Amino acid sequence: MLGLKAETSPQWADIVIKNLDLFLTDHAYNEMKASQSAMAVINHWPENIDFVNTMSGIAIEEMEHFEMVYKEINKLGFKLGKEQINEYAMKLRKFFPKTKDPDEKFVQKLLLSSLIEARSCERFSVLKEALKKDYPELARFYSDLFQSEARHYRVFLEFAREYAGREKVDEIWDDLLTYEAGLINQLGKKAGVHG
Repeated sequence: MLGLKAETSPQWADIVIKNLDLFLTDHAYNEMKASQSAMAVINHWPENIDFVNTMSGIAIEEMEHFEMVYKEINKLGFKLGKEQINEYAMKLRKFFPKTKDPDEKFVQKLLLSSLIEARSCERFSVLKEALKKDYPELARFYSDLFQSEARHYRVFLEFAREYAGREKVDEIWDDLLTYEAGLINQLGKKAGVHG
């Protein structure tokens, strides 16, 4: 369904469960950044009413997810920690050549957002299985979250195709997925959504 070219190692979930406070903090900040990203792209295509409505809706939904994760942090007796550097996102951006072309930058942002959502979705799927025994409520939480993350991934990808053409975007997307597969195989050693 997600089209990713590499799967997360189950060992990643073991690391997360041992460091649940760090993971939930990272997740909360990722939701906040996802909201900011959705708002940031609106300015490039403001004449497209469907795009603006969809992106503003996603921005609101992502902040609602932040609030939901924050409630889970409190329920478990943890505190929201400091934001950590997202090494995955930083390395993912290096796939794209630097450009001053605003249209290219826009498509790059849409594709990055799509892929980050897809990987988050896949990670939540792995995590919910690992949480079932000791944290059944949290497992249900991540099972529910899976659906909206999967929808977001498709939305960003479809808007990129609409804006720049399906053939061109799909070629870039395939190369990006290959690059990301190599990247994700180097990660998975930290208690972060993409760590």
